[in-house]
Amino acid sequence: MSDQTVTTDELLAELRSQIEAYGRGAATAEYRPDGTVLRANDAFAELVGAGPATIAGAEHSTLISPETAGTAEYATLWEQLRSGSDLTNEYRLLWQGSRDRWIRSSWVPVRNAAGQVVKVIEHALDVTEGKRAAADAAGKIQAISRSQAVIEFGLDGTILDANDNFLRLVGYTREEVVGKHHRMFVSAHDAESPAYRGFWQSLGAGEFFSGEFRRIGRGGREVWLQAVYNPILGVDGKPWKVVKFAVDVTAAKLANAEFEGKVAAINRSQAVIEFDLDGRILTANDNFLRTVGYQLPEIAGRHHSMFCTPEYADSAEYREFWAALRGGEFRSGRFHRHGKNGRDVWIQSSYNPILDLSGKPVKVVKYAYDVTEQVRLEQKLSVPA
Repeated sequence: MSDQTVTTDELLAELRSQIEAYGRGAATAEYRPDGTVLRANDAFAELVGAGPATIAGAEHSTLISPETAGTAEYATLWEQLRSGSDLTNEYRLLWQGSRDRWIRSSWVPVRNAAGQVVKVIEHALDVTEGKRAAADAAGKIQAISRSQAVIEFGLDGTILDANDNFLRLVGYTREEVVGKHHRMFVSAHDAESPAYRGFWQSLGAGEFFSGEFRRIGRGGREVWLQAVYNPILGVDGKPWKVVKFAVDVTAAKLANAEFEGKVAAINRSQAVIEFDLDGRILTANDNFLRTVGYQLPEIAGRHHSMFCTPEYADSAEYREFWAALRGGEFRSGRFHRHGKNGRDVWIQSSYNPILDLSGKPVKVVKYAYDVTEQVRLEQKLSVPA
């Protein structure tokens, strides 16, 4: 036998040293096959909030929550361990009510030379923070799902799942959408477009998209969504699915379209000019520009007083006029104004302070139509024959 030969005693000593080293870093407890604690190391004692000597002799069932200890699954655990099966599980640890911890345990039955299970070793890992983080994330997801429409897709656009809010929004059942492609919600023209293919390619590459999207529900019904498409990354940092969170903005979209239509109609039929609260010109439509004979670059940034006589522009009445508009007061009537080259213009108009969401004026919009010819006719008729 050479000097390099390892004796049985040396091998046992090395193995014992390795086990002790592992025991110092891991939470470990040993049990009789009936679940009675034989011994526990300091790390395990710290998990349960008691000293090792206090734990020794206790039943494992007293270390866990009563709800878990009384289940059939718990009884089956010890039956399987006594039969020699290795197991891994998670359970809620509760020692003398002092702490509430979740641990993930690996259970290893130890057999004697005759093959009988003589004890069970538990190696435990504290997963409480992970459990709490997971519960927090799950709670947030449930809150979002209760308030928003949520649908999940594979990276190719195949529908994986959808919540009730989304299904009500598009008018389908879950069975009618799962396994279908997202293109069922878009027009045939859009589905065949390069932009649509690029959209899914970008999502598959990990890019997210947000905005307003026109979609098609059951029966061709138009639906507008304010939505975010979120690629979900795996542990390798690569996307593996896409989750879409959406809010129905169809009513607001239709109302806004109606509003824009009305504004467009006003712009086609009336002269419109906008001012800041100090009276500086922001913009004007073509009808107004034709009425006063200017081009927009000639008036933008200048003051409203350019359309007034110098005497009126310097008057207290004129200053009060703009002070009232800044205060949110509306003004309307027939006004004498000057166009390009001093041309007399008479307009029937209203000055309308525009309020922000807090009710404060932010600008003034003037709607007007030219009554110059009518005024001239009135003036002629008023002259004595």
